[in-house]
Amino acid sequence: MIPKVTYGSRVRGLLEYLWGPGKAEEHLDPHLVAGYDDVALLAPQQRAHDGGWSLEELAARLDAPQIAAGERGVRQYVWQCSLSLPAQEGQLDDATWSRIAGRFVAEMGFTGDAERAGCRWIAVRHGLSAKGNDHIHVVVTRATEDGAPVWLRQDKRRSQRVADLLEDEFRLGKWTPGRAGATRRPELTRPEVDRARRSGQTPERELLRRQVRAALAGAGGEADWVARMKSAGLLVATRTAAKEQVVGYAVAMRPAGAAKPTWYAGRSLDGDLSLPQVRKRWPDAEPPSARQWKAADPEDSPRIRLSGEDRMAVWRSSATALEAISARLTRVAPDSPQWPAATRASAELLARVAAGAEPSGRGPVTRAADALARAAAPPRRAPAPAASSVAVELGRVADALLVAGHARNSGEAAILLAVVVQAARLVVALAELRTAQQQAHAAGAAAAAAAHLMPLLQPGVHRVDQVQVPTQSSTPQAQPHAVPARPRDLSGDGEAQR
Repeated sequence: MIPKVTYGSRVRGLLEYLWGPGKAEEHLDPHLVAGYDDVALLAPQQRAHDGGWSLEELAARLDAPQIAAGERGVRQYVWQCSLSLPAQEGQLDDATWSRIAGRFVAEMGFTGDAERAGCRWIAVRHGLSAKGNDHIHVVVTRATEDGAPVWLRQDKRRSQRVADLLEDEFRLGKWTPGRAGATRRPELTRPEVDRARRSGQTPERELLRRQVRAALAGAGGEADWVARMKSAGLLVATRTAAKEQVVGYAVAMRPAGAAKPTWYAGRSLDGDLSLPQVRKRWPDAEPPSARQWKAADPEDSPRIRLSGEDRMAVWRSSATALEAISARLTRVAPDSPQWPAATRASAELLARVAAGAEPSGRGPVTRAADALARAAAPPRRAPAPAASSVAVELGRVADALLVAGHARNSGEAAILLAVVVQAARLVVALAELRTAQQQAHAAGAAAAAAAHLMPLLQPGVHRVDQVQVPTQSSTPQAQPHAVPARPRDLSGDGEAQR
């Protein structure tokens, strides 16, 4: 559950928004599910002549304690918190939301006690958000029934703790590892959501996040990673300090025609894609200078023009390697120091699989890759993880998949599907690991990733159409360069023979 607190000074204005159409016409069937008094008494009536809502009486009820407070009152006295469920949680009924709202208000301290009167409050529900999240809005006026002002301290932090408590109490999934101290993933902005809805395309921030993560899969160093991003068709820029020291970076999709690119800093894609976090992969290496970043050649990326037969051979050996790696993971103890690097490499490998199987940026593998990245998110101040032989093997598989690229026809897609299926089994193993480690939020994110892929593991559903055969219109990024390099042998350090 994700709480988001805002403040205001006009109850009526907030009510008009909540009972209005919403910013994207997403406010369907607005209604009260809970409040400080009987919902039947509080609920506004819908006007017959224009279909609007008569909100005057409800606004007056909520405003009354603040009016009584007078000059003693809090200026930003309207406290609003949306409680949102990730889309994978599904929808709750009104009765459950009513209980959640009541418990939330009580745990936040708004209902009062033997020494202090409570505040007036309501909880409004009106359908899914533009992003597909079931949610309610809790509205509180920060004055007690006797007109005493209510001052809050660290209420946003407290709302997070209460959300954790309610997840346990109502048996909801824990899908947000950031609340457990992991690096955070910035949310899409409203303009980004609106642009994606109008164009029917995946938001650029999401595409870039997966491409940057996929470029990390198997990268041997910072310059190699930069070359892989460029090879994938991304524009790359640096932020520098003294003596050409690179202290940050930004990426953009290559725009069509004369349009200007939209740049995103690494940390605005995902917390673990900030440059300091990325550099933890190579703790002993000297970071390349800005000049070296600029000179990083996309043709140094491991690309090669393979025949269809060669691509299918790479995918078959990749599937075999992933099957063996999944079996190894089941034998590694949950407290092994290998796990941080192995889970991170798994997330990067799945991003690479998604790039090959779903180049449009949509589909179950893509959604699973996004969720698994959150399950693998490192603590914000964690040191560089210990070396992992499993991570090295996953890097080799990722390199091979980078060489093979996309399926060109349905026959190739059928072979690539075997890689997708084995990647799904790898994700299921990681979900079980996170549960065994008793890391609830990471386990929830891993379970979400596994849920996206579970249909692929059911008998009779291994269809060719589970893997996309890209066309010019379905591939959102520029085609990568093809250069003469050889894939690594998945069984060791030698080169694969063509």
